[in-house]
Amino acid sequence: MKIILIHGYKADSKSGFLPWLQDALHAKGHEVVVPNLPNPEDPDPEEWTKVLVEKIGSIDDETIILGHSLGASMVLRFLEAAEAKSTPRGCILVSPPWMIKAEALRGFFMSELDFDVLMWKASRFVVVHSRDDKVIPFDHAEKYAKVLHAKLIEGAPGDEHFQGKQYPVILKAVEDLIAEEIVYEPGEGLANQFEDVS
Repeated sequence: MKIILIHGYKADSKSGFLPWLQDALHAKGHEVVVPNLPNPEDPDPEEWTKVLVEKIGSIDDETIILGHSLGASMVLRFLEAAEAKSTPRGCILVSPPWMIKAEALRGFFMSELDFDVLMWKASRFVVVHSRDDKVIPFDHAEKYAKVLHAKLIEGAPGDEHFQGKQYPVILKAVEDLIAEEIVYEPGEGLANQFEDVS
């Protein structure tokens, strides 16, 4: 499985839980890509999208994309721009901000995402958020879970904005997506109710 980890605002590939998660997934035999995005102190959404498309290349049904905070917003923008050979297995949004109005980040939220289309750009969406997050309120996660038909996983008390070094809840979210059987053909997983009809 190819797993892409995208850092957030004022961060890089060595920030917070990313090195631990990269090591844990790599130890299980997965390819893990953690690109450093340019100018994390003053990020530009078009520049970040361009760099992600260049560094990651095409994605497919053996791809999982995880983003933290502003990186979670970038996951969605990347999905809109990326070349997909097939539908990626899943996307995990950790503490995703919903339409932030801060001047420095306005460019990430000025153009509306087309959630009616976006929800089909990955086989599964998962949102991981903590109720005690003091940076991004929990209702942001609830909004994403609703529009993306995503599974919402609550972090433990004290997880806050997931800026620490290790979070088993995030590793488990990735492992669950890896293990989940994805049905690709419409109706493939349904019982044939007309089997006995002649």
